[in-house]
Amino acid sequence: MTAKDMGYANGHRGDAGTLTVQDCRTQFDRVGSSRHRHARPVVTCTGTFRGDRDGSTVEDATVETGAKFEPGKHLAVQKTDHKFVLIDEQWIWQSLAIVCVSVCALVAGVFCLLTGFGARRGPGVREAWHRVPGGAAVRTLLAAIGGLAALGAGAALLVDGIV
Repeated sequence: MTAKDMGYANGHRGDAGTLTVQDCRTQFDRVGSSRHRHARPVVTCTGTFRGDRDGSTVEDATVETGAKFEPGKHLAVQKTDHKFVLIDEQWIWQSLAIVCVSVCALVAGVFCLLTGFGARRGPGVREAWHRVPGGAAVRTLLAAIGGLAALGAGAALLVDGIV
C-alpha cells in the first residue's frame, strides 16, 4: 500500500463501480517465517464489474473482500490500474496509518543519518540530539514531523478499531 493508492479510496483515481457477486471462495495463504508458518484465510469474490462512469463491464473480476457474500450481492469497488479493490472505511484508515508510520520511520532514518546515532560506538540519544546539523530549527522540524506522524498513526488506528 502506498500514499498514491489512497486516491482510489476517495475516488480521485481509478474507476468506481459495482461488482455483482457470482461466487466467493476462501483460500489459505501461508505466511510467516520458515520456523513459524501459519495459514491466513483470504476471501475473494468473483463477479461482473460495471463501471459507474462509462458503464463498461468486466467479466470474472476478482476482489479480496475479507468476508463471504451471497451471489447477487452488489459491492462498491474501485477498478485500479491492475486489480479491483473493495473500498470501505477501514481500508482508508489502515492506509493512512501505514503512511504515517512510514513517515515516522523516515524521520528516524534522517535523524540517524544526520547524527550518526545507532552506529557502532556512535553517540547516545542525548548527544546525537544536540549534534543535529542546523541546531534548534532542524531539531524542531524533525520532532514536529515525527510527532505529527505518530499522532496521525495513532489516531488512524484508534478510529479503525485496531488498537
